[in-house]
Amino acid sequence: MSSYFTYYRFHADTPTLKHETINSDIKHISGNRLKEVYILESLQRLRLKPEEYKKVIPPLYPYLTSEKSQDYILEYEKQLHKEEGQAGFEFTYEDINGKPVSFTDFKGKYVYIDIWATWCGPCKKQIPYLKELEHQYEGKDIVFVSISVDKMADKQKWKDFVKSEDLGGVQLMADKDFASGITKNYEVNAIPRFLLFDKAGKIISTDAMRPSNPLLKEQLDELLNAAK
Repeated sequence: MSSYFTYYRFHADTPTLKHETINSDIKHISGNRLKEVYILESLQRLRLKPEEYKKVIPPLYPYLTSEKSQDYILEYEKQLHKEEGQAGFEFTYEDINGKPVSFTDFKGKYVYIDIWATWCGPCKKQIPYLKELEHQYEGKDIVFVSISVDKMADKQKWKDFVKSEDLGGVQLMADKDFASGITKNYEVNAIPRFLLFDKAGKIISTDAMRPSNPLLKEQLDELLNAAK
């Protein structure tokens, strides 16, 4: 079933967002037992972010009636929230002008961090969406920080890219690419990777939604509105 729906989505005219796939797929599955099995397999495969999971799970509960399903959901939800509330990693990296910028400088604001590199194609695809978010939340209590993990030998390439692409937000470069403190602390071995922190510098998510995911804006709006 998984292979069939993957093939179907690949050839569809309109792309399906990750958090919409399960509810879309089970409409074509007959029998609640088959739906339950497919839902559990899909949850494991998709690795939904907490905000995605909140959208996905309510209409699925009627199908998750077995003891196995209940146990699985309990453990799954534990994993989604295991890091929430812990203090964020305290880093200090230089901006394109050589000025040191620290994580503590952003206390009092929500912090959305993009870990990326100039050589990373998927990272570059997120840039237009990130720019749009920066524009939409200009003047709000949230700061957008991009931390490059380019090698130090490519520092000038990074600076030129930041200028030529007119990148906004706070642009920093990690000191030791993938061996830097921030990547080791959050076990970043693939990019882009996004992190979200509250106003006290505590973790909201160390695997936050991408700028291209419309649910991210909903999450940021909820955080900002709750803080008023």
